[in-house]
Amino acid sequence: MMSIKALFLLVAVLLAAVSVQSFAPAFIPGKISTTSSTSLDACRISAKKEKRKRNRENMRGFQKRGGSRRKTLKRQLSNDQRQIEDEFIAKCFITIPPPDPKADGMFGDN
Repeated sequence: MMSIKALFLLVAVLLAAVSVQSFAPAFIPGKISTTSSTSLDACRISAKKEKRKRNRENMRGFQKRGGSRRKTLKRQLSNDQRQIEDEFIAKCFITIPPPDPKADGMFGDN
């Protein structure tokens, strides 16, 4: 009877040891673990720098440059025409003094 209890105790101890080892990292003598948070952070920072670089290169395609000669010419002609129209409208609303009734003789004041 004693041997069955001893065997059962031995199996329980072995199961406990195996279950604890399954959650612990494997230790190999001579090999140093290279996983650390700093290497992951460095990789993350590198990825962010690469993304910034890609975004910067992509945005270059959307920058406005000098434009076409045709557009600049049309814009200049449009501005000239707008200035002429503005001057005409300003001339339409120039206030002039009312006519002098005594000088014209409109009211029959001879």
